[in-house]
Formats: sequence, C-alpha cells, structure tokens
Amino acid sequence: MRDQTIRIRATREETATMKDLAIARGLTLSDLVRRAALGVRMPVRSLATPDAALLGRLLGELGRVGGNLNQLVRRANSGKLVGHDVNLSLTLAELDTLRAQVREIIV
Repeated sequence: MRDQTIRIRATREETATMKDLAIARGLTLSDLVRRAALGVRMPVRSLATPDAALLGRLLGELGRVGGNLNQLVRRANSGKLVGHDVNLSLTLAELDTLRAQVREIIV
C-alpha cells in the first residue's frame, strides 16, 4: 500500500513537460515519476489519427501567441517598454490553453 507522500520542486516548464509525458504514456504524474526513479519501463502508447479541425484550432492559437510575442519583441526593441510593467500572465495563460489542446490530440 502506498501511504508515503514525496514532494518535489520543479519549474513551470518542467511540470508541464512531465504532465505531457505522463498523458502521452497513459500514466498519472505520480506513476511517471515513480517509474522513472525506479527504472521501470514506461509504456508506449500508440497515437490515434489527429482530428483535422482540432489541429486547425491549434494552429490558429499558435498564430495568435506568435503575433502577441512578436508585438512584445518589437516594443521592447524600440524602447517603448522601458519603465513599464510588462504583464505576461495573459501570454502564459494562452500557452497553457495551447498545451491543453495538444493534450487533447495526444489522448
């Protein structure tokens, strides 16, 4: 019986990557970390054919995020962001949404 809890620290990106790997392999995050630490083989899941409409929405989201980042880079390069608090939380939220859509494709 598993009755012990282990906490680890990870960056936002590491956490997202581990969650993506777990989903891709049909595991929980706990199972993924446990198997990796103990050297247990990971299952390989075959992927279904992606939905063209879902991929189209995903590409649209990628385009929007890319456009937003491009605007930020242009403003930063022109010096217009100096002294201003740039809030990237909306961009991070869009990226989280994008990751969720990718997970839909994988599952």
